[in-house]
Amino acid sequence: MGWKKNLALIALGRLVSILGSSIQAVAIPLLVLDLTHSGSIMAKMALFYMIPRIIIMPFAGLIGDRVNRKHLMVWMDYLRGILVIILAYIAYKDLLSIRILYLSQVFMAIMDNLFMIPTGAMIPDIVPKEQLTRANSIMGMINFIPQLIGPAAGGVLYGFYGIKIIFLINGLSFLISGFSEMFIEYHQSALKGALTLKKVVSEIKEGLMFVWSHSILRMIVLGAMTINVFLSPMFQVLYPYTLREVVKFSPQQFGYLESIFIVGALMGNALLATFFAKRNVSKIMKGSLVFVLFLVPIFGVLTLPGTLSRFNTWEMFMFFSVLLVLMGFLVQFVDVPIEVIFQRETPTEIRGRAFSILMLMAQGTMPIGIAMYGALLDMMAIHKIYFLGGGILTVIGILLIAFFPDIPAPEEESSSQ
Repeated sequence: MGWKKNLALIALGRLVSILGSSIQAVAIPLLVLDLTHSGSIMAKMALFYMIPRIIIMPFAGLIGDRVNRKHLMVWMDYLRGILVIILAYIAYKDLLSIRILYLSQVFMAIMDNLFMIPTGAMIPDIVPKEQLTRANSIMGMINFIPQLIGPAAGGVLYGFYGIKIIFLINGLSFLISGFSEMFIEYHQSALKGALTLKKVVSEIKEGLMFVWSHSILRMIVLGAMTINVFLSPMFQVLYPYTLREVVKFSPQQFGYLESIFIVGALMGNALLATFFAKRNVSKIMKGSLVFVLFLVPIFGVLTLPGTLSRFNTWEMFMFFSVLLVLMGFLVQFVDVPIEVIFQRETPTEIRGRAFSILMLMAQGTMPIGIAMYGALLDMMAIHKIYFLGGGILTVIGILLIAFFPDIPAPEEESSSQ
């Protein structure tokens, strides 16, 4: 089977499962806010997902280098489907609580890692090196297409039918995804031998040393560690709180704005897959990062008391729509190049461990930001938080752009040899 057919099967599985997950991703914050009206509870919900992910990351990478990555993909989809269907039954019986949601976040975090890290390492084994930018952009489009429909559907379904229907849809989507992935042809030369505690430590250390001794990967890690204190938690904690509690958007409007972000992301991936597929990815990333960080303080402007009192809800909806479509577009010109750089620079036999170390170190600082924003929401006006975070991010972005090296595209490398 050719690489295009294998990639198509992976894409089909992702298309179905992400559709269900994107519906649920909108509904969970709405449910938590409706039950508690608390920014700190929102932050705790994110932490119950984030901390187990960070703990399991090195082991997920190790497993991905030792076990067939396709088999992991299939089993994690099936297990996630079963878990979410159980949640649907609990919600149907009116037994759902914040504690149960906390517990489900822990299990989903573990299974998400066992799915994402090994299967992310699998793509470069399927796709030719010179096609990685195009393949990752296409996968990005496949990841975002269901999210275009899902958030709007999630807001509407939650508003009319509640959380139980959303859990059921997501659970079924995972099961369908797992079935389609069974037909992927993938043969992996996994590591052999007994896995002792000493061996676990040694192999995780090997992944850590590879990442840290590689100047390009080390720069990516250091940049991600600092940015992820301020940027990613901002959209996990501040963003939903802003739309629901500050601007007072309805669940339907909340879902529509999520879809508008996806429109921008699809446009960005489409351009990357066509016009920018063979361009210098490091130059693309550095140029786009400037504009992404510039947009953050605009959230502060939109949440100023004067702005909120001057414009009605639908006018605010239009402002946020423009901002989010730009954000979605530009973020892809940062994320996809970083993914391509990692895939090109890492050999397959260590890719799972290296990827897990990269993600561990990059995301390890996110709980700090989540806890910080959760506390700040109860202490100060939200526009001040956006201005503070945006100012810090701008300084970090300037430093990264100044020191990150240019990396030639495969065509440039071959022509110079």
